[in-house]
Amino acid sequence: MSPAEQQPAPEREPGPPPASDDPPPHPWAGPSPEAQAAAEPAKTAVEQALSEIKTPEQAEHAAAEALAATSGATEQQVREQGVAAPAPAQAIQSAAATPGPEKAPATLVEAARQVAASSGETREALEQAIQKATNPEQRGAVAPEMQEPLELLRAAILKQMKPYQALDARLFLAVNHLPHPPPLNASMSFVTRIMNAGFGWILGLVVAAAVDRRRGRQALLQVLPPLWFATMTVEYPIKYYFRRRRPFADIVQAIAVGKKPGTYSFPSGHSAAAFAGAWLLRRHYPRLTPLWYAIAATVGFSRIYLGAHYPGDVLSGALAGTAVAEATRWVIDKGDDVAEN
Repeated sequence: MSPAEQQPAPEREPGPPPASDDPPPHPWAGPSPEAQAAAEPAKTAVEQALSEIKTPEQAEHAAAEALAATSGATEQQVREQGVAAPAPAQAIQSAAATPGPEKAPATLVEAARQVAASSGETREALEQAIQKATNPEQRGAVAPEMQEPLELLRAAILKQMKPYQALDARLFLAVNHLPHPPPLNASMSFVTRIMNAGFGWILGLVVAAAVDRRRGRQALLQVLPPLWFATMTVEYPIKYYFRRRRPFADIVQAIAVGKKPGTYSFPSGHSAAAFAGAWLLRRHYPRLTPLWYAIAATVGFSRIYLGAHYPGDVLSGALAGTAVAEATRWVIDKGDDVAEN
């Protein structure tokens, strides 16, 4: 994907930061009944707006408006473009009062903005309410009056993507729309947190160095520099070159669990660190190679499951992380050989 295909969002004066009086709940602890009740009007409003979509033309118009609202922007940029309303669900409900063909796109755009600008359990409750409207399959049977509008909208969103982007989105939805029971949410959230920036690998190497000082210390010193360089290379110059939006900002009915990253999507930094670590550790502990790659694959899966990355992001992150880590390791080893000679 070239930078030209993802135009950056227009610069705007950042607004005040969103309120954060209520801390975000753990991913396995849902929002309070009060927060859920306050968010319920958002679900009703989105359902009413979606029910207005009767033709492919209406769906394409709604998809175009909704995607244009966050085109090329990270969630942090979307958040900075506006402030959460005192009652976000009511703001979405007001948007749903827009008459005519603008009702559906206006409601979807306002829903995306209010979710991005909200925080804490208010945000979690709002997001869950909207997901119930846009992804009712998670609750079982879909009401007949909602089946066709949702299918039309999803088809319209995929139609506006380039072929490889549409394939990536279809694969993403296939994984992301798997059942999300709370215990699995907790497990995947733990995996993605402990492996952020390769921290899990570093923690393991520190333990190994304490148990087997000579071998573990050597592994720590030889793995840490290329692992860090690979992670930073993917997270900053590469990711900011491509500027791909994350799934939850693309409004493709993504199920997003836990804290939402504020940076771009392509490639996956978690996957880069995970697979770079697996590649480097196999040199020091070759018998455990299957375990290293099983951990790395779990990290990659968690990023799709949690709604943070497309499969293409994960694959590109794995390849980029491995390549940069190996190149860095080779340069360091060559430098050490020259110094010794």
